[in-house]
Amino acid sequence: MTEEKPSDGQQTDKQGVRTAYLISLLAQNARVLAAAGLVTRLAGVVVAVVLARGLGEREFGRYVVAVAFASLLGLLVELGTGGYLVREGAQKPHLLGKTTGLVLALRAGLGLAVIAVAIFLPPLLGYEQTTSIAIALFTTAAAVRVVGATFLSALQALEHLRDVAAVQAQQALLGACAAAIVIALGGDLIAVSLVAVAVAVVSVPWSWRRLEAVHDGSIEFPLGDLRPALPVVASFSSVMLFSTAITYLDSLLVQAFRGDAETGLYGAAYRILVALYFIPTLYTTAVSRSLSRLASRDRDALTWLHSRIVCHLMVAALPLAVFGLVGSRALLDLLYGEPYGDADTALALLLASLVFTFPAWIGSATAYAVGAERRVVPIVAASLALNIVGNLVAIPLWGIEGAAAANLATEGMTAVLLFALLGRQGVDLNWMAAVFKPLIAIVPSALIVLALADAPLAVRLTIGAGVYVGGLFLLRTFDMHDLAFLRTVGGRGKTAVEPAIDR
Repeated sequence: MTEEKPSDGQQTDKQGVRTAYLISLLAQNARVLAAAGLVTRLAGVVVAVVLARGLGEREFGRYVVAVAFASLLGLLVELGTGGYLVREGAQKPHLLGKTTGLVLALRAGLGLAVIAVAIFLPPLLGYEQTTSIAIALFTTAAAVRVVGATFLSALQALEHLRDVAAVQAQQALLGACAAAIVIALGGDLIAVSLVAVAVAVVSVPWSWRRLEAVHDGSIEFPLGDLRPALPVVASFSSVMLFSTAITYLDSLLVQAFRGDAETGLYGAAYRILVALYFIPTLYTTAVSRSLSRLASRDRDALTWLHSRIVCHLMVAALPLAVFGLVGSRALLDLLYGEPYGDADTALALLLASLVFTFPAWIGSATAYAVGAERRVVPIVAASLALNIVGNLVAIPLWGIEGAAAANLATEGMTAVLLFALLGRQGVDLNWMAAVFKPLIAIVPSALIVLALADAPLAVRLTIGAGVYVGGLFLLRTFDMHDLAFLRTVGGRGKTAVEPAIDR
């Protein structure tokens, strides 16, 4: 019997159902993650503010160095296996228990090795005793957190983002409260790092219990499957290693060339940038599973979803860049106190980099989804090389402003190369809708904000925001799907129900 092919109308209906489902699912995930992400990032800012004020510039500079060093070492424990677990779990849910066990075993072994390195390496590099001890303790905390985060990645693969968001927010609040209490009691950097270890240890059973409540299968440890999985894991890990090195290496180089005080200033500005990363993190987490599934089922839907997310992230990044031109010093003074206002130019450059960083974030996620992670490795390696060379040249000449400029150049090159790679993979970005319309809309807004130099900052920003929003709508930057997205984020949309054609 000949199989009946669907008509054009039926195909259009199916595409409409699929699109509505994707938007509804993305919006529901975004709503769940937005509150948790905001809490997590605000908690991080609170910790930075409390420590900057309580420890002083030089001691806070040591904290920035210790966290940067520990983050780089902690990355060797994660090795990109979170992205690997989400993709494999989404595409092969029946193997989730084995994949989770494989990642756990790998992370536990690497964690022990990294902690040993953190104990012996800093003194050999010439760090003084307090910084060396803090590096060892923060690295221990980072390694333990990564082990616990394995269960959260498994939850993400199961589309249980509500549980992921809840655990992340709860842990962030616990860490912020603990750090604030330590500073209030007169604790020093070592006490703060000990508290970080305690909070990390609690996170492991905390996350495991959440996964156990929703996952029927058991976690297995198929160590025999480790060898065939290593090439794929290595690609994920290389990208994660290089990208995190870009994030933290500049702080270490500022400390080496300019000392603890300027490192404290740069670290204060950079903490604001890191806090804003919750926006692309939210989108990436909300959509990673859907991107992975669409990559093997519907490339047209994947391309459409990719373009819409890039558009949303550009719309969010551009006003932040404009704010950096006029409000950096006021924000630094408000958060950290007057001495930190000297980092205003550095912060303005860091905020400008968001125009590239936000879209590149989802570009990486899409590249992972289509199986191009190995091709991402040379891109991020080249970006790291540019970052290192740029920092080595710029920091001695211009200090923290040079470090921020090197970061801006690095993020720009990364974004350009990523989108070129996706184009070769058949994921063609709708440049007019996703990039150029938001860019056109921000131009009159930026000109007005800069022209009203004598007006109060709040007035300038309010008028600029109104002009920007008006420009977005006049250019028809958003379509009916974006409006449905906003309604669902606000809790007034329909609940996402996966269509039978996608199951």
